Amino acid sequence: MLDIPRPTSGAQLTAKQMFMLFPSPMFTGKLPDIGLCDRIEKKLRELQKAGKGRSTPEGLVFAYMTPDDLQNVPEMKPLVDVIMVESGNILDAYRIKRDSHYITNMWANIANPNRRHGLHIHPNCLLSGLVYIKTPQRCGPTAFISPRQFAKGFEPAYLEKNELNSDTFVMPPEKGRMLLWPAHIPHAVEQGAADESEDRIVVAFNIMIRGLIETETARIDLR
Repeated sequence: MLDIPRPTSGAQLTAKQMFMLFPSPMFTGKLPDIGLCDRIEKKLRELQKAGKGRSTPEGLVFAYMTPDDLQNVPEMKPLVDVIMVESGNILDAYRIKRDSHYITNMWANIANPNRRHGLHIHPNCLLSGLVYIKTPQRCGPTAFISPRQFAKGFEPAYLEKNELNSDTFVMPPEKGRMLLWPAHIPHAVEQGAADESEDRIVVAFNIMIRGLIETETARIDLR
């Protein structure tokens, strides 16, 4: 609960309330088996060694990205199962009508732990998410930016940052932690300060629904 300063004198409203309008939720939790991260890392490095996916050109800060269909790789099934359950719970919380839901794309990044990744969103999906597979100490954290930041015509100075005026949320990386959020939320990877002898490894994914949306003037068949 946010503590709102209250004046000690003067006229005040009675029965006061505060409503949080149109919040942007993010859901997070830890994998039930952290050892799964090590098994996934082994498979990802096999894909990298086999030349599948793509790497940054020589001379740039190292980053390797796998193909974006990891949801079909047998070794990824235990992670896929967790993603499907948790994303289904989130869609239920939103009360989204659907026939089913599925992972549209799933890929991994093995990168220099201090490499930045610019602000972006994941289009053509409802939810986006990631799982931290390997997180060297002080590696780059994930930052989330409020969409309202791009609609501000006036920005006052603040005495301090709090839940009402902040437009940036930074999530510290932690091995085995999963994050899921509405796909329209912009996010980025900030500069790290880790020992560059280790990689930062993240699996990212997108979630979409199947079904017939019968909204008048906005009907679409996603079956």
